[in-house]
This record gives sequence, C-alpha cells and structure tokens, in this order.
Amino acid sequence: MKRPFFMRAYFIYLRLDQFIILEFLLELPLALGLFLFILFISSAGIIIVYLFKKLIGNRMTKQHEKVGRLLFRVIAGLIALLVSLSYANERVHQSKIIDSMEEEAAIIIAVSMRLSQFNSIEAKTAYTKINEYVALTIDDNWENIENDPYFSRITQSMIEAHRQILKIPTENESEILEKKMILSDVNDIIKLSQIRVYSQHTSTPHLIYILFIGLLFMWVFFTVYTLDLVSLLFLTFYNILIAVLIYFVFSLSNPLIGPLKVDPYAFTIVKTKGFDMYSK
Repeated sequence: MKRPFFMRAYFIYLRLDQFIILEFLLELPLALGLFLFILFISSAGIIIVYLFKKLIGNRMTKQHEKVGRLLFRVIAGLIALLVSLSYANERVHQSKIIDSMEEEAAIIIAVSMRLSQFNSIEAKTAYTKINEYVALTIDDNWENIENDPYFSRITQSMIEAHRQILKIPTENESEILEKKMILSDVNDIIKLSQIRVYSQHTSTPHLIYILFIGLLFMWVFFTVYTLDLVSLLFLTFYNILIAVLIYFVFSLSNPLIGPLKVDPYAFTIVKTKGFDMYSK
C-alpha cells in the first residue's frame, strides 16, 4: 500500500534527523570527537564550494557577485552571533546544574550534622543511607539515573533515609524541631536531585540544524569569490572556528553525558572530608 505524501515526508525527516544527530560524539574522547567534527565541517565546506562553483560559476555576472558577497558576509555574521549566544546560554545552563549540586552537597552536610545529634538506630541508619546516596552519585556515572531514575539504588537510598528519619524517636521540643528541619532538608535534596534526572536525556539542540543550514548557504554564496589557496584557507579557518563552537554548544547542552559532563566534585568533597567530620 502506497503511503500518503505527508507520511513519506515524515519518514524522510526521521532519517535525516538520525543522520544529522551527533550523539555518537558524546561517546568519544574530547580530542577525538572535536577532531572528527572539525574534519567533517571543513571537508564539507570545501566540497560544497567546489561543487557549486562548477555548477553555477560560468553563469555568474557582476550583479550576482555583488549580491553573493553581501549575503555571504551577512550569513557568516549571523552564524557567528547565533553560535556565540548559544554557547553562553548552554554555559549558564551547565553552571546552574553545578550550583544545584553544590547546594545539594551543602544540605547533605547540614543533614549529617543534625543526624549526629541523635543516638538512635534510625538516625544512624539514615546517616548510612545518605552516605550511600553520595557514594552512588559519585560512582554510578549517572547511568542508573537515566535507565531507572525513580527506582535506582540512588533514589531508593534517599527514600530509605527519609523513611528512617520519620522513625527517629524524639524526647523534647528541641529534638522535634531538629527532626522537622532534617525532613525539610531531605525534601530539598530530593527536589535538587530531580535536576539531574531532567538533564540526563541526550538531545541535539534544534539550533544545530539551523546552523548546518546556515553553513550550507554560506558555502554556496562563497562561490562568488575566486577559489585560490588563500581564500580556501581563510574559509577553512572560519569553518574550524564555527565547528569548535558548535561542538562545545552540543556538548554543553548534554551536561551529564560526554567528555564535558559535570564532575560530581562537590559530592567527592562531602564523601572524603564532610562525612569524616560527623562520623567520629
């Protein structure tokens, strides 16, 4: 049965999306992934410039050259502006995740300090589970968060800690207040941990597709210039710069995956120094 036109167009879009998607770069080391992406962009630029030069080079007039030069400068400037703004935006997004992890680590220290004031078995068990939560966050490499975010060992350890805190016996108003503060802090930890869940999925920003289209048009308009060694070298330098920026925009848009993923440094400090202080 022949598919309707809109279904055929949709399947073509899906195949194109799978071809352009750059997720495989996240599995490569930084130097190798960056080198391959630069090589791809630079080679594609030279190939497309030569192809269009052969196709339309003999038909160009002085008027075409004036229009082409103007459009080339405009598109090259727009590409540079879009990439720089996107890099700044993704860097801010990554900084927010780092800030949330540092805040979470600070709250964990506060909870550990308050739990050390209780001598019950429940308090010690809750402290052990929080310690386990930190260790799993460091060693798990975010994998269980992606595969099973709400039933992984990381999540279950915090849930068990919350359950044990609810069972902590209190004998006076001071301990009741302290217990309420611990529960409030644990709720904040759970909320902050959701940021990692929402940031775990791999994605290719739509801006990448727009930039690829912009580069294609820029390369086409570059054919109005004389293609000698120096002009192609200048174009290649520009392509390398844009490729580096696009690569970092893509990597920063996936802050928990790939070579530029956020390192759980704050949790490492908590595990190696913070817990030692309150476990004595």
